[in-house]
Amino acid sequence: MMAKVVVHLDEVAKVAMVMSNIENLLAAEPTSEIVLVVNGPAVTTLTSAVWQPFIQAQPQVELDACQNALTSHHVAISDLVAGVTVVPAGVVRIVELEGHGFAYLRP
Repeated sequence: MMAKVVVHLDEVAKVAMVMSNIENLLAAEPTSEIVLVVNGPAVTTLTSAVWQPFIQAQPQVELDACQNALTSHHVAISDLVAGVTVVPAGVVRIVELEGHGFAYLRP
């Protein structure tokens, strides 16, 4: 079975847990389609090298950053780690994905 999951990350404190959840999901269901939507204060972590090993190890995971959150937290798109896609609004992206049959997970 291929899972389709949108994972919502908005808290800085949950970055490691979210990475672990996604790694565990992919270990169990390697063909899963996963989109990680980052908004709120968590977007500030997307400038950190802590993301690089995760992105390199899970190239099939789409990593979306909310433009609204980037703006409100004064994070420049040019400062984001490679592999991040900027979407206009994280909440809209989540709703779109749910409409396409993605399960919602917010650790």
